[in-house]
Amino acid sequence: MKHIFPALALVLCGCASAPQAQPAPPAQLSVAYPPDLIVSAGDQYLYEAERIDPRVTVLASPEPFHVQPLGNVTIIEQREGFVLVDSGGSPPAAERIAAFVRAIDPNKPVTAIILTHWHGDHVLGLRTLLAAWPQARTISTGPTRDNLLSPRTARFMPTEDAANNAALQADLAGGVAFLNGRAQEERLSAREREGYAQAGRELAQHARDHLHAARIAPAEVFTDRLLLDDADAPVEVRFLGRANTDGDAVVWLPRQRILIAGDTVVSPIPYGFGSFPGEWIGVLTAMRAMDFAVLVPGHGAPMRDRVYLDRLVALLTDVRGQVSTFAARGVPLTEAQTQVNLSAHAELFAAGDPWRRRWFTPYWAEPIIASAYREARGEPIVQGES
Repeated sequence: MKHIFPALALVLCGCASAPQAQPAPPAQLSVAYPPDLIVSAGDQYLYEAERIDPRVTVLASPEPFHVQPLGNVTIIEQREGFVLVDSGGSPPAAERIAAFVRAIDPNKPVTAIILTHWHGDHVLGLRTLLAAWPQARTISTGPTRDNLLSPRTARFMPTEDAANNAALQADLAGGVAFLNGRAQEERLSAREREGYAQAGRELAQHARDHLHAARIAPAEVFTDRLLLDDADAPVEVRFLGRANTDGDAVVWLPRQRILIAGDTVVSPIPYGFGSFPGEWIGVLTAMRAMDFAVLVPGHGAPMRDRVYLDRLVALLTDVRGQVSTFAARGVPLTEAQTQVNLSAHAELFAAGDPWRRRWFTPYWAEPIIASAYREARGEPIVQGES
């Protein structure tokens, strides 16, 4: 689950004219990319590695849709070291990411780790990666760092507090039991029963992976833009506004024309808890105007067009339009959640898969309607609240 299991519990219950210096020739690249990357033992799902540029590799979790998702990690090879975008969602994931980096070039360190937002499946590998490369810069927006220090978000991920972690493990155990129970329901399709069974196994492994995990905050924050310069692969970290969270960072590689979106873009089913629908549309619109050749989402495979961005904008626009009408009439939120009709969008995002379709409402419709309702009424949207 994006916020680890408590969120699942909510689901379930101008240029100068002077001559320019010639750029230096590209540095020699390493090419020994391992063929695959196992993230955890047991029946856990895997990362799939896709080299989208000679200097950029994306580690992404494949289909099918995962109830307990695994945030994408992007590895960028600069001349002096590697920049990672996100850190994996657990210590075992981070160990495999570290092994993958070393397989590319064992002599280059990780010099920076950028956290796109605060959700556990993107940040809980940070401590493990810093054990391997303690001099690496750790970077996020200010709101993301604040959220990783906030008591409000502690219940969504392991911390240094034993009682918090015990409660988290209990929630995870309850989630495993729920998922395993649904896998036995004969009224469901075979595809859905298979999905629930796989989700139960993944969540059980997720719980084991987090027994020795704890969140930590990055050391460095930026406000609007931060440049990690390099002759071959400069990295720009930008804050375009609140979207999926209040501190979403996106990463732009102008030389490679690669845009790394974090969870401003999640595929195949978007994720809507604690989000900012109006501002999100503005962020997506700004991203769409950028001259990217490849878009790397926070979840799902890299994209090479703007089709999914357009779908998200259309979906958010429809949500806001319908919800504002109900909010203006004073219709209670719980009633609005049953009356807003997103069925056409659900079918589009599900693409005929009943397993995806089953999760569209709890992962997207209900939480994003709640956020749009608060937005329409001028109420605050607070991270860590349902």
